Amino acid sequence: MLGTLTEPLMTPTPQEREGYVPNVLYSCGALIHEETIALPYGCADSTIRFAFIDLPGLLARLRSP
Repeated sequence: MLGTLTEPLMTPTPQEREGYVPNVLYSCGALIHEETIALPYGCADSTIRFAFIDLPGLLARLRSP
């Protein structure tokens, strides 16, 4: 394990909080393209979206104390 974040990687926006299971994001795997992580996720069992995460920035946050 490289490290942990002090806060969640993702949290639902107000628009993503309504649905069958409210206030929940479901990650659905991930793809790496160059230095970006493409993370598909489900929101409250009602929609599917993608998050794009800067990989070097994430690794720097994981490695910092």
